[in-house]
Amino acid sequence: MLAAADWRMTLVFLLLLAVLVMLLKLPSAARKAPPVGERGFFWICPLPAVDSVARIKPGGKCAFFQTLARCAMAVVAFLAAHWLLWRAGRAHDASGIEFSYLATPLVWLGTTGFAALAQLLYLPSGRLLPAVHDSVFAARGVADFWGRRWDVWMSDWFRQVIFRPMRRRPALAVVVVFLLSGVVHEFVINLGLWLVVGRNQFGSMMSYFGLQAAGLFAERAWLAKHARLKRMWAWLVVVGPAPLFVNEGFLRMLQFWP
Repeated sequence: MLAAADWRMTLVFLLLLAVLVMLLKLPSAARKAPPVGERGFFWICPLPAVDSVARIKPGGKCAFFQTLARCAMAVVAFLAAHWLLWRAGRAHDASGIEFSYLATPLVWLGTTGFAALAQLLYLPSGRLLPAVHDSVFAARGVADFWGRRWDVWMSDWFRQVIFRPMRRRPALAVVVVFLLSGVVHEFVINLGLWLVVGRNQFGSMMSYFGLQAAGLFAERAWLAKHARLKRMWAWLVVVGPAPLFVNEGFLRMLQFWP
């Protein structure tokens, strides 16, 4: 049976995530006012960037059934993968680090399912929220993975709030983006872990995203003309240091702590 602390970690994560989204909306709205007619919706939807509003599509009966099907498939896939991977880890008496790698697919499935559920919940407003990811496994490199494929909602925010104001200093903008990514995940995961069970894992998220920045710069310096190597490098950089990202806090939030 799952420990009560695990459920508290999940609830604290969701609370911190809601607070974070509201905080992120402030600089986005300060730089660009939400479109007329969408201002109220922007403040109650999970999209952190005003620019993401342009991705919203009209929702109707067809959209409802398609979204319901996607949501059901995503939830079933997450639960099935969770059960199978959990059993595999327990059967082989996996360590915490091994559980981190086992849980890595759950991060993708979980965020996909969470976004699909959000799409379904907001459909009665007549709006279909954009998908959170864009063909993740088609990523052509580290920059493509983080900039265009993974978490499009946050990518829109980074482009609007960081990259455009710093377009004359793109290298520094990349550093700032990954620095903020680390801070964001320290807030929603490591702070939650400390609040729930008193465990201090602060710095792990900063380390992970620091490695992502280093991996991106290495890709640009040495792999720009090597498409296949870029793809291999991307997954090595993203998945290799997974225990820093899918740490105890993340595992507890996913109900996957051994």
